[in-house]
Amino acid sequence: MRNILLLVCAVTLLVPLPSFAEVKVVTHTVQQPFGGSQSPDDARTAGIARAKREALEQFGTYIESSTVVKNSQVDSDEILALTAGVTKAEVIKQKNYTDGDGFGLEITVKVELDTAVLDQSLKRLLQDRNHLKDLKAARVREKELLTRIAELEKENQQKGRTEKQKIALKKEFKQTRLGLTAVEWFDKAIALGFSDLQKRIEYLTQAVQLNPGYADAYYSRGNAYTFLQQYKQAIRDFSQVIRLDPTNASAYSNRGNAYVFLQQYKQAISDYSQAIRLDPSYADAYYNRGNTYVDLKQYQRSIDDYTQAIQLEPTNAFAYGNRGHAYTLLRQHKYAISDYSQVIRLDPSNAAAYTKRGLVYALLKQYQTAMSDFNQAIQIDPTFATAYSRRAIVYGLLGQGQAACRDLQQACLLGDCGEYEGARQQGACR
Repeated sequence: MRNILLLVCAVTLLVPLPSFAEVKVVTHTVQQPFGGSQSPDDARTAGIARAKREALEQFGTYIESSTVVKNSQVDSDEILALTAGVTKAEVIKQKNYTDGDGFGLEITVKVELDTAVLDQSLKRLLQDRNHLKDLKAARVREKELLTRIAELEKENQQKGRTEKQKIALKKEFKQTRLGLTAVEWFDKAIALGFSDLQKRIEYLTQAVQLNPGYADAYYSRGNAYTFLQQYKQAIRDFSQVIRLDPTNASAYSNRGNAYVFLQQYKQAISDYSQAIRLDPSYADAYYNRGNTYVDLKQYQRSIDDYTQAIQLEPTNAFAYGNRGHAYTLLRQHKYAISDYSQVIRLDPSNAAAYTKRGLVYALLKQYQTAMSDFNQAIQIDPTFATAYSRRAIVYGLLGQGQAACRDLQQACLLGDCGEYEGARQQGACR
């Protein structure tokens, strides 16, 4: 009996529907022989996975030719991941067949691509690197399992195996089948994005129940728990990832984030530091550790980490902004202004950066320059309450009480009433 999936036909390869439609279709059929230690269920799962993958690979050439993809730096695994992310695949036919003294399953899948939204979908995936990372991880795991199945099929054809060897082989076939089914649940989970976190967790739980060693599923479920603010559950999942893969820097960093939310700063610092040891180029780990040092009022250490994050990612506006805040707290106003100015260069519509720089200018008694920044912040975002309350401070320092009260009142109308109520109680504002 043949021991590999045999390509029967590619019925349709990138054949467009009538000209008014914008959907391209691939149908792909494979034959999956089975027998011996490989059960019909083992064969069906392997055949479906292989058929879908081979159909995606046919589409991959089309995806790779897209201008959006050509302008991005992606590897072959990412091409397949992108293809999986922008297509819809389904099994449309299954039937038994016989071949001499052998028999098996014939499986046909259909993969559809909506070309009308292709560029938009590809751009969204390329921008959402975490989603793309999940898609790539699924395809890599799927490939590993299909490769293992091909090896097991060769073993299955060998003569003279003992009963013990047959039982062991049957167990391995089952484990790989469960592994592929776990990948299917993982795919369903990540296809949801974060639109339905409870359902995402449910699907990922199915994946880890089928494959308790599925580190990517634990990692993804940990992220979902974090979004739901269920930090203890997130920590358990990230810890499981670390047990399965002690070199996973992202699991340490994300567990550190969960510890921060629980105000367990010592554990968070330890995890960020371990992530950095594993991956010295991990900018987010430096950035997050810097934020934690701010929480601990260790401002110089936070500045050191923000500086390292900026060296690794020179366009990281958040790192500049947070470092500017740390410099302000240390009264190193010149450096704070420089950092806020860099944020503004990177993001000219950042009203908060103008407001923070304006406050530093006010601390330096450069009131007109401060007013200019506050005015610019308000022009960018007329609903930004903090800009009004900070401008009110400068109006007060300049002896323009009525203008200060107007700004405090406007800040209150926008939801920030603390300073306005305080001024009213002191009789400064009516």
